[in-house]
Amino acid sequence: MDPNKLTKLMTFVLALVLVTAASMSAADHRSAQAPTRVITEGFTAEEHVKQQGELSRTLIQERPSAAPEFRIQLTQEEIFGIDHASRSLVPLRIGLVKKMAPAIEVFGLTRGTPGSQPTQGKSALAVPTSDGAFVWAAVVSANNAGAIRLRIQNMSLPANVELYFYNGSGQAFGPYKGKGPDRSGDFWTATIFGTEATLQLRAAANADVRGITFRVTEVGLITPRFVGTIQSQPLAPAAAWPCGDPTCVVDASCSGAPASLKQAVAKMEWVQGAFIYTCTGGLINDLNPSQSNFFLTANHCLSKNNTAKNVNFYWKFATSSCDGTCPSNNGWPYQTSGATVSVSGKKGDFTLLHLNSNPPAGSVFLGWSTTAVANTNNADLDRVSNPDFGPQVYSHHRVDTSAPTCAGWPRGERIYSRDTTGAIDGGSSGSPIVNSSGQIVGQLSGTCGSNPNDPCSSGPGEANATVDGAFAFYFNSVQPFLNP
Repeated sequence: MDPNKLTKLMTFVLALVLVTAASMSAADHRSAQAPTRVITEGFTAEEHVKQQGELSRTLIQERPSAAPEFRIQLTQEEIFGIDHASRSLVPLRIGLVKKMAPAIEVFGLTRGTPGSQPTQGKSALAVPTSDGAFVWAAVVSANNAGAIRLRIQNMSLPANVELYFYNGSGQAFGPYKGKGPDRSGDFWTATIFGTEATLQLRAAANADVRGITFRVTEVGLITPRFVGTIQSQPLAPAAAWPCGDPTCVVDASCSGAPASLKQAVAKMEWVQGAFIYTCTGGLINDLNPSQSNFFLTANHCLSKNNTAKNVNFYWKFATSSCDGTCPSNNGWPYQTSGATVSVSGKKGDFTLLHLNSNPPAGSVFLGWSTTAVANTNNADLDRVSNPDFGPQVYSHHRVDTSAPTCAGWPRGERIYSRDTTGAIDGGSSGSPIVNSSGQIVGQLSGTCGSNPNDPCSSGPGEANATVDGAFAFYFNSVQPFLNP
């Protein structure tokens, strides 16, 4: 090629690159936003409760009368270690994981006779039902626990074989089929509240029972402190507000909390390593024609798929009236499980999840705005969160551009504010914070100041500031999912 022509071509390409880069930079700084959206399809909480209750009753009717029981010991020392862990540990621990010793194992089933006792191991014995199917069951109990969930491994169930996990007070989850929710054969069941739960397998008459395999290798136990009134205490008086929270928190059922926030927020519970943790998050709207059901929380809560896949979401967990009695986790109206990580980042402390299951009908997907508020002094912000694995609380904040910053949390990447109504506490992490138009502008990272263990010291002029990851800062990372 003529050297002059090559020079002109290179000059043109360079100019084009510079123009394109300038255009992209300008686009990056344009404000973007999405409206709030209410979903009407799907089950209501009442329908969900009815469905679970009917399933629980059906499973109880078929449960073998002599199902073996496996007892797990949760010591007072273990409970104390969870309930009194340092509040500086984030996210908040609410339970622990113990090995199932010995493991519950089934490697193929043998068809037994009416009244026979189910067994485990190779060619485990199952009991016939009235319609020709066969049922195997085991009861798992932990007298000092507030809730139980099981880790299933090496699961491979042939067609027409289903696994369930339930209790006698209306909670029932499943069917778990094939190789489980993510087809890996390794998953955690949903959480059953109370001291006892039943794992039950049902094989249709035409199922290949010889091909059934699974193992229960670990059990997750939440301590009673984080559960409230449970099945083993039917006569215990209902706890009253503040439901285990500090007295400075404000019940979200009282006036002031935006209705859209209450319908968008869920408390989260998941197993990671040796412990069970909790955070808060919220539904976020999208302009994505091919995907929906996005949920925003904090990176320091969770950021990996192997953790996200076992998250339980508790929707609209709140008191029924202002400063009323505390809700019980046992049989809560709407609980869903599982998510995948769409994108996550330590800078901005965000994780965008995609839910495996739909939230209840009437839920709100919050709108969002990329208009930065981190440097807008006195900007009004609202939050609803679920501290201490308890009911929803409300807090109002005002941006404080003079608040001292913490190392690694620069202003702009983070939003510093002061609590003017209510407060946050352990378990509030990840909760969305919205502007005066009800649009998400960030999510909770935590507290910065000289007295971080006091949730009541984040008001104007006090020791601490409340800090959120700024949506405007990390929007480019979530844009391919929320606004492709």
